[in-house]
This record gives sequence, structure tokens and C-alpha cells, in this order.
Amino acid sequence: MDTILSWNQAIEKGFEPRDYSYKKEDIPIGTHKATLDFKIWAKGTAGISCYFTISETNQKIILTVYRDRTTKEYTIKDVDFRDVNSNQQHTITVKLNSKGNIKFEDITA
Repeated sequence: MDTILSWNQAIEKGFEPRDYSYKKEDIPIGTHKATLDFKIWAKGTAGISCYFTISETNQKIILTVYRDRTTKEYTIKDVDFRDVNSNQQHTITVKLNSKGNIKFEDITA
């Protein structure tokens, strides 16, 4: 199982979380090949912040997987993000939800 880091652990391992954006205007909508660089426990919410680099553009983005209140799992379509390994390329799908906010829709290895 891949470790989910704290902010300080990520810095100590040489990652720079500030290089990644969570802003709506910076996150490309659609399906993209991306490498999961590392994961950090989300601050202020029950979730895992996933730090991706989009393969085509080298754009660095943050997508958060929120804990399901019913199952207590950090999943998207049965993929448990506690078990998704970093340093691997995935196909990710990002959409806008009904409120126009970013929704991390799907991931495949």
C-alpha cells in the first residue's frame, strides 16, 4: 500500500505541493493521462488530496477524493485511493458537477 503523507512529510521527501493547483480554471476538464506524484491527507476535510502531473502538458493539479459518509471509504467507482500507488501513470476523468465545481469522476491504471 502506498503511503498517504502529511504536508510536512511531503516536503521532507522533496515534493513541492505549492507547485500544484486546485483552482477550477487550472484543472483541465475531460479524460487525460496523468501521473500520480504523491498523496497528502486533505486539510480541513475528510479526504485525500492527489497530486497529479498531466502527461500531455506537464500541468500540475490537485484532485481530492472525499471520504464517503456511508462506507467510510476514500473511493471513486470502487477504486480505494488508500491503495492507489504513486509514481504511476493513470487515466483520469474530470468533469463539472451540477454546481459547476470540479468533480474527480474516474481513474484507471
